[in-house]
Amino acid sequence: MRATGTVQVDHQQFVLANPTTDTLDIEHEGALLSTGLEFLTIATGIAYGPATLTLELDDTAPAAESIDDWETVEETAIESTGPLQVLTLDGVPVEGFDPLPPGRYQVRAHARGRDRAWALEVAEPTETYWLRLWPAPGQAASTCITVLRTTDAAHSSPAKTIPQPDPTTVTVFAADGSVQRVAHDSPEATRAHDTIRNWGGRPPSNPRYAISAFGIGGLDRELVDELDALPPDTQQALARWCVRRAFEKAGVDRVPDFAEALDALDDNREPPADFGNGSLLRNRVDTDPAITLTLADGLPGSPQHVVQHMALSAYTGSTDPDPVTAMFSTLSATAATYGMAYQQLFDRIREEFLARYGL
Repeated sequence: MRATGTVQVDHQQFVLANPTTDTLDIEHEGALLSTGLEFLTIATGIAYGPATLTLELDDTAPAAESIDDWETVEETAIESTGPLQVLTLDGVPVEGFDPLPPGRYQVRAHARGRDRAWALEVAEPTETYWLRLWPAPGQAASTCITVLRTTDAAHSSPAKTIPQPDPTTVTVFAADGSVQRVAHDSPEATRAHDTIRNWGGRPPSNPRYAISAFGIGGLDRELVDELDALPPDTQQALARWCVRRAFEKAGVDRVPDFAEALDALDDNREPPADFGNGSLLRNRVDTDPAITLTLADGLPGSPQHVVQHMALSAYTGSTDPDPVTAMFSTLSATAATYGMAYQQLFDRIREEFLARYGL
């Protein structure tokens, strides 16, 4: 028995179960499978939308070499006193898949593509699943999960601890120019917020950058007008330059695919696959043990942040098709990676870009 079709995913899952069982009573959980009495739940990458499923009942386990064709493979057992059906999360049988007879089975679940559209809603299938079952009548059913292969990041436990910023304090400059942390609702914090909100006392003259340059105007009002006067191609070049500075500050510029993404920006070509999906890229940074996550003070009036997250925001901002928006969005995020040392970044911009145009 073998059938291939489309299953509708809901809340990052679909189910193979006896329709009368409680699929919330989970006993064992892996990165791909969760199991309980008379059911197993398949964890998907997408949040909502169609996925391609092949359901197969055979006499034996699949060949060992077939594992290499998949990104994640897990094996378990299921025993049911009633028919087993492919179900949506709300218990509706999926058309195109006949019920499997009651019995005791080994199950090997294969998945591919779960990182492509992580936590997104899709209109067309981006993920493929293969559930191979074979009878195990002489074995005691154990729903423990055996991991046979895992190369994707979906539903994997983080390989490191993500540092947590302190939301109760912000950074400001004291009267003597030193940096200090104060309560987020203190008078010092309020003054810093007012300076940013009022653009240093002079509202923007160009509504095009009223949002993207908001954080910069209160730090260096003259710089905003100077950058607005740059030619569009130079504004785009500055955005790309800022991404490099942000990646350097975040310590990711030497990670191979991050370095490749920088070169792709400069060459106006497609970046590595992860860089087209912001949520997937964030998950990569948060789980990759090769990337160290660090906390830093924010800009004046702002709380701490994870520097590597700000660097990702700089990259995302640089892809905006409007040169002015790309430049200011990227600059704002890059300035955040410098924190209270942001003036170092502004000085370099004046030296390396504005001086060329006599500004």
